[in-house]
Amino acid sequence: MKMEFIFDKNKLNKEGYKEEQCLNAIRNHFSQYNSTTIKEIKKGVFEGEEEDWNAFASTSRFPYTKWFLKVIKEWYWYIDEGDGIGEKKGDCLKTFYEVQTVNS
Repeated sequence: MKMEFIFDKNKLNKEGYKEEQCLNAIRNHFSQYNSTTIKEIKKGVFEGEEEDWNAFASTSRFPYTKWFLKVIKEWYWYIDEGDGIGEKKGDCLKTFYEVQTVNS
């Protein structure tokens, strides 16, 4: 599985954050799981194995931080379908806002 975080450069500047600062918060999140399989394969793209499910799922709390929604542009979770076809891409931001609408 894989998760991708894309930050909005204009929002970062407006809010006074640096992209590296935000990525470090995400890196720290994943490092807390002591996983040897979660790797940042390119800037903002983290890849892991099935046993890393909890680490990836727990990123669902990011929107409740002070900074995340102010600066994120796109946030995707790719899950291997296991059927030989490839990965399924889930739009985490879209899902978050849909859940918020239903719960309000």
